[in-house]
Amino acid sequence: MHIYGAGEDKTIIQMMPGQRSPDRHVALMLIRATKAYDLGYENFEVAYLTLDGNRAKQTDGQPHDGEGLILVGSLRTNGNYHNLKFINSWGSGIYLGNNGSGSGTDEIVSNIYSENCGAEAIILDTCHNSQVRDSESWNCREGLVLYGNDDFRERSKDGITASNIRTDSQVTVWQVNDFIIENLNMDCTKTTGSYGFMVRDGTGTIKDSTLKSNKNRHDSTGGATYLIEKSYVTFDNCVIEGYYGIHAIGQSYAEVKNCKLVTTGGCYVTVDPFNPVSSTIKVSNSECSGKKSDIQDC
Repeated sequence: MHIYGAGEDKTIIQMMPGQRSPDRHVALMLIRATKAYDLGYENFEVAYLTLDGNRAKQTDGQPHDGEGLILVGSLRTNGNYHNLKFINSWGSGIYLGNNGSGSGTDEIVSNIYSENCGAEAIILDTCHNSQVRDSESWNCREGLVLYGNDDFRERSKDGITASNIRTDSQVTVWQVNDFIIENLNMDCTKTTGSYGFMVRDGTGTIKDSTLKSNKNRHDSTGGATYLIEKSYVTFDNCVIEGYYGIHAIGQSYAEVKNCKLVTTGGCYVTVDPFNPVSSTIKVSNSECSGKKSDIQDC
């Protein structure tokens, strides 16, 4: 199935005033099988549309899991979502989800513009062999989220890629066991409560990217990166600026090569004021400007 509009800002689907409230959760476009455990699509395409959540005319509040402008569910393959504009969402822009019956394989999200989303601009939830590319998001809680599950150690490789992404919001990788992010331009200097490039229990590589946060926020929310639990991340040819540069706690491991770091609180940091730390940061062929390190004893 193919759903096409005439183009972004030409074909606009807008939420009516008052359709959403904290006790009435909604998705503007729902794409999934009729029954919970039925198979979903094998090929599906949505393109050339603007979806407007009309957020100012809703009863807002914290977004519910899965709420947003497009919510996708069921066990499925070959979804293609491109040349779309998501604005004024009380929740996500597009949520490629897992409603308990399975998730997506070979999904593509590309050429997306998102602005003013109360949750994630783009989220892939337990998808496999899927990609996000050539997209930008502004003034959202999170610009991009790659989400996995508690079985990240046992399941097959996720095979998730993201490339050519621009955002002024946090980027999160959560329990994804195989990711590659390339040419991410993330600048969180004007956000509040952001953790920059945040990874929990994730394994993968980020390269050829610029990661910035606010050097004047003297805690983790001023850090350009935040690796927790058992994350294992390689940073290659990145520019990293913030109060902290590489902030690795828990049992996380960071390999930093060919990078340039500019910080005030520490280029390489393993400080957690609340918990013991046994993390590792390995550095090669990288430059540090400012305070070099802040290392916590185990």
